[in-house]
Amino acid sequence: MYKLYINQVFHLKISHLIQLPYGAVLAPMAGFTDSPFRRLARRYGAGLLYSECISAEGLRRLGAASLALCRFHPDERPIAIQLFGSSPEPIAEAAMVVVECFKPDIIDVNCGCPVRKMVARGCGGDLMQHPERIGRIVEAVAQAVRIPVSVKLRAGWTPKEETAPEAALAAEAAGAAFVAVHGRFVRNAKGSLADWEVIGRVKTTLKRIPVIGNGDIFSPADAERMLHQTGCDRVMVGRWALGKPWVFQALKDVAPPLVPPRQAGGRIIANLPRRAGGRIDTNLSCTAEEINFEIEFLDPSFDQRIDILIEHLYKMIEHYDERTAILRMRRQIGWYLSGMPDSAKLKKELMLIAELNLLINRLMDYKKRYIL
Repeated sequence: MYKLYINQVFHLKISHLIQLPYGAVLAPMAGFTDSPFRRLARRYGAGLLYSECISAEGLRRLGAASLALCRFHPDERPIAIQLFGSSPEPIAEAAMVVVECFKPDIIDVNCGCPVRKMVARGCGGDLMQHPERIGRIVEAVAQAVRIPVSVKLRAGWTPKEETAPEAALAAEAAGAAFVAVHGRFVRNAKGSLADWEVIGRVKTTLKRIPVIGNGDIFSPADAERMLHQTGCDRVMVGRWALGKPWVFQALKDVAPPLVPPRQAGGRIIANLPRRAGGRIDTNLSCTAEEINFEIEFLDPSFDQRIDILIEHLYKMIEHYDERTAILRMRRQIGWYLSGMPDSAKLKKELMLIAELNLLINRLMDYKKRYIL
């Protein structure tokens, strides 16, 4: 059980068209954050949702695979469709295609993906070496569409090349509605910890637009620490949510203090709720360790996790054909079953099943035998 005392929450206006809702943001993750998963995350309290990363070139050519990744359910609003590319004009053209065909709430530009084949093409994380190009991309997209435009950045190319503040400034000047910053660098990211101080520096640098912090959020306490250490406006959750869409339930009311924390002689000044009358004590001074956050969150029981897994399967079948749904679902089954009795054996069996009814029957048999 997680127990936190949380501050009051609020919607965050990013344009005259849209506000960021309460709750943690679901990070874009290729192969995972498709429409069925996003709908589950939203049901459990996720705020803004992101699509998987989609090729701008594929959209310009009206490629079926790229267009399919743009599909979303009305329940997913507000949603950001994330595009990747290497230069302003193709990304702007792709954004126009997306807006005309799907009418999302936000267009996001991926400027941080460290995958080699993307970086080799001058896309994703490669753009962190070219902050001025990020600004030109944002400007081109903002002029091409009439919805908010955002960017997702990394800390920089390497620890010696921290370009996130410069890139964020360029994006802000070009008309970005907000930025998200992952605290890792593009190079040598594997196995390293996210540098939250970079997120704090971006937040301090920007004057007009919100900042979403991302990287190493694996508990409600992590989310609270990021908010108070960096002053960011929202936290973004990625890997922690895989096979666990319910984690957003623990984060749906987590928000920054009504007045952002500031350092004063080693003390954090924060607005925290009073225990009586629901009023806010705006003069409370305390150390980070003394801050209390109140919400109770229980992980679902094993049988509830099986039920959520089955619900996820049904949503996949609604969105894809049966074969595609089962193949894509295999990527997440292991996370759902983690820690359950004899789960390794069950996972191997499920990997061999190619029909929905057989898959669900096997899960129900397991539930009756080991859990109920």
